[in-house]
Order: sequence, then structure tokens, then C-alpha cells
Amino acid sequence: MSYDDTIESAVKGATEGVLKWGEEFIKKLAIKFKDRKLAFIQDEKTIKLVKEQYKSGELAFYKEYVENKEMLFLLKMGLTLRSLEKEEIRKMNLRNKIFDKYGVKGLHIAQFVENGILNRYIGILIDNIASIIKFKKDIMNILENIEKHVLFVKTEDNERYIIKQATIITSSHLSMIFIVSGISSAAKIVRKCESRLKELLTNYTLERMSSGEEEILFFKRVLN
Repeated sequence: MSYDDTIESAVKGATEGVLKWGEEFIKKLAIKFKDRKLAFIQDEKTIKLVKEQYKSGELAFYKEYVENKEMLFLLKMGLTLRSLEKEEIRKMNLRNKIFDKYGVKGLHIAQFVENGILNRYIGILIDNIASIIKFKKDIMNILENIEKHVLFVKTEDNERYIIKQATIITSSHLSMIFIVSGISSAAKIVRKCESRLKELLTNYTLERMSSGEEEILFFKRVLN
């Protein structure tokens, strides 16, 4: 090997070493950033579950249409809540952590995914899709303005309150799709309100997602 070849080989090796070290360093930084972002959860098992959602096919689908990273993180929290369905204490702990860090709106966005509502909402949008740009815009609109489109019923709510809130929201915001969601004991309250809501929301057709623990009413505005 000539002197020039030796120099060239050494330079190439050094360059490759720096590039490799740079890639590894970036990967380590990314992992540290993710871990730091998840630190608020304060539960190793739950943090591991969150990390598993990075490989979720559902999350991969959302990434195609939701570009906001903070929003994607909340969607990931929703998938994690769903995976904790049979671990009530850990699920409640995560809900409380999300509420403390992201407030009511952040928790509601996570629950929107947890309960499968976002999936069905997207399905309704697909039925009437006009363009990918509008499709993305509609998804972000409901996530960013979730309180204008979804009424999350709590255990302590009564029928009168739910009916009043539903009429206020639909008349104020003219939502194309308005959703009433109740889980566990709140699901029973939603069922009691269903017939009255159908009478009042005359410009909407009703679609139900119902199970023993969950009652979700999708009111879809009828266009003249």
C-alpha cells in the first residue's frame, strides 16, 4: 500500500468513526429526550407501555394525518390508557398525571383515542372525504377544539345538565359531528338522555357505539 493510500484509508476510517459516533450520539439524545418527556408519569411499567405505542399500527396511521408532535403525544397517551383497560389503578394514575400536566383538554384528547371515538370519527370523515387536505384539517379541528364537538359525561352529571350542554354546544358551534360520551356509570346517564337528545337535535341523525361499559352517541348534521 502506498503512502497516499495509507493516508486516504486513515482519513476514511476517521470520518466513518466520527459519523458513526454522531449517529449513536443522536440516537442516545433522542432516547434521553423521550425518557425525559415521559418522566412525569413516574411509573416504569406505564412508561414501558407508552414506548410500546411507538410501534402501534394505529399510531402510524395517525402520524400520516396529524403533524403536530404535541398532539401525537397525547394520542399516544390515549392508546396507553386503552392498553391499561384491565389495570384500573394504573389507568387512573395515568389519567391524573395527564390531567396535571395537560389539563382537562389534554385528558379529553387522550380519552378521545382511548374510547375509540377518534377511529369512528375518522371513519365518518372518510365516508364523505373531499380531499386529503380537508381530511387533515377536519381531524386537527376536532382535536384542537374538542370541547366544541364532544361532551364527556361525568358520573356526577345529571340528565338536565347533559341536555342543556348538548343544545348549547350544537347551537353555538354548529358542529357537523357532535359526540356525547359516557363510560361506566356515566354510560347509564347517556342512555337515559338519548331519546330526549334525538327530539331536540332535529338537524342531526344518530349513530350509537354501545357496550356494557360505554355509551357514545354520534350526532351527524343533516345538510339540506
